[in-house]
Amino acid sequence: MLKFYGIKNCNSVKNAMDYFNSKQIEFEFLDIKKIDEETLNFWLSKRSVLELVNTAGMSARKIGLNKEKLQKLGQDEIKVMILQNPTLIKRPIIVDNDKVLIAKEYQNL
Repeated sequence: MLKFYGIKNCNSVKNAMDYFNSKQIEFEFLDIKKIDEETLNFWLSKRSVLELVNTAGMSARKIGLNKEKLQKLGQDEIKVMILQNPTLIKRPIIVDNDKVLIAKEYQNL
């Protein structure tokens, strides 16, 4: 079964859930705000931090994070920042076995 990480009141997440339901694709919804380091490490093993973090979003703007600043951070600094601010992550994140899909990539399922 697919693991679906998001925030229930996020429009992108709602649209993805509607898409999955219309296609009768089963998924397990998980609150992205409750991710742990192990989950984050798995995502980062499959995708780059630049793909994962929404530097254009409100959460990034609040802490002054942009692509240039993100590229200068070390892996450990990035993990701490994301774990403290999980809404920095683009949504939804879909985990399909060994694949990590970000945002609208779920439409390729």
